[in-house]
Amino acid sequence: MVDGFWESVQWNDSLAWRELLANLEKMNVLFGPRDYVYWLAAPEKKQLLFISASCERLYGLPPEAFYNDRDIWEKVAHPDDRIKAKDKWRLLSQMGENAQTYRIINQRDGSVRWVAEQTVPVLARTKGVKLVSGVVVEITEAKRNEDERQLAEHVYEAIEQAMLVTDGQFTVRLVNPAFTKMTGHGVEIIGQPLHMLYAGYYDAWFYEVVKAENEERGEWRGRVCWRRKQGSPCVRQTMVKAVRDRAGEIVFYLFLFSGSSLEEPDIIAVKDDLKLAREVQKRVLSKPLSAEGISIAGTYIPSREVGGDMYAWYPIDQRRYGIFLMDVMGHGAAASLICMSVRSLLNGVIRKGIVPNEVFQELNRHMRQLYHENGRTTYYFTAMYVLVDVKERMIEYASAGHPPGFLFQPDGTVAELDRGCAPIGLLPRLFVESGRLRYEPGATLILYSDGAIEGEKVGSVRQKIETFRDAIAPYVSLDERALLSRLRRYFFQKGPLPDDFSAVAAKLW
Repeated sequence: MVDGFWESVQWNDSLAWRELLANLEKMNVLFGPRDYVYWLAAPEKKQLLFISASCERLYGLPPEAFYNDRDIWEKVAHPDDRIKAKDKWRLLSQMGENAQTYRIINQRDGSVRWVAEQTVPVLARTKGVKLVSGVVVEITEAKRNEDERQLAEHVYEAIEQAMLVTDGQFTVRLVNPAFTKMTGHGVEIIGQPLHMLYAGYYDAWFYEVVKAENEERGEWRGRVCWRRKQGSPCVRQTMVKAVRDRAGEIVFYLFLFSGSSLEEPDIIAVKDDLKLAREVQKRVLSKPLSAEGISIAGTYIPSREVGGDMYAWYPIDQRRYGIFLMDVMGHGAAASLICMSVRSLLNGVIRKGIVPNEVFQELNRHMRQLYHENGRTTYYFTAMYVLVDVKERMIEYASAGHPPGFLFQPDGTVAELDRGCAPIGLLPRLFVESGRLRYEPGATLILYSDGAIEGEKVGSVRQKIETFRDAIAPYVSLDERALLSRLRRYFFQKGPLPDDFSAVAAKLW
């Protein structure tokens, strides 16, 4: 505003131009955000000339209360900050710019609120007149967040458990003294990628596992081999928990580390290797597939760290798909290694052999060469292989000593996939009897391992198969992923599994 305006203002009484400023406020000409409080005062007279109507929202008092009481600032101030209110007029008289924060008490609801106030001179001496303007804004939420942040920092510094924080891209943002004591790493690793701290072999898949576990279960737990600053390994049980913003997006990952392990280093190393093997085994399982005429998904629940179940599927050409599920005799690391061995050549075997007889014969030859010693069979596995022709709407299948799969037709009928041969690797030669079934659009194919029926305590094998079939039937109208989710829930409710469980669901159109 030009000096001429202020020169005219000083010759009018306060009520006249107070009305002018109030009208400008209503027209949104003079002021900005309506949750700010703007005021104008003549400090030498201890007179408030104008205050915006927004004061009623912040202070719980209308503008008239401020005009009629020169001590109003002291009355609305929090008792602990009242001395700042007493000095208000003196500070304003100095004509310098000033900024301060303090607490007030809303006179309507009694709430304590933090505010920030900025004052500036707007009119120098002109015939004895001195004016100062101020802007007051509530900062209660920001102050609360700052207090919580400072409290969190104190806790973070004082807590004895080692902690580390990364951002959503796993870049280190914060470490506490306990982490520095455990590893020797301090502020120099801030801004570095997390994998700089690993002593073992961890690739991008580790991050994917952490993300997936946080999405499904809210956290990830496992043993990780960290690298101390001097280079030595440090195995710790580690929990990783995602921290989300109000929009639900992940902004931080919090890593919490256990204290010193009391186990022997060799035992720790074995457990760490088994954990890694489990993650590798999960990663080699085929990912969900969706194509014209078919969609496939699978699920796997090991009874131990690692197990002997594995499934895979491959597109052979534009109309045929090979689906395979196997279960190695036994459990644990040995069974897992057999799975990895078969998985390494399965793609080539299926694309070369294509039909069940050829695929099983080649796998049997492989198993006999590797795991048959001095006339004694050391390992074998059961399997189910299904060749799906989406153009002919036909499946050709064989079961190598495996529980029969199910083909649910849209009309409610169920066919069992019960033809086949002995387990793979058990005999020198296989005599494979394959089966062929035609399906209607909307059919559902289910393959599963014997872990699905071994948990049942009563009944014959036949009765257990029928019980499992009847448990699936109500859900075959769901898509393949929703159906498998129901199966997982079904088995989780039964408690710990005596054997590995895996299943494949395919929707055929």
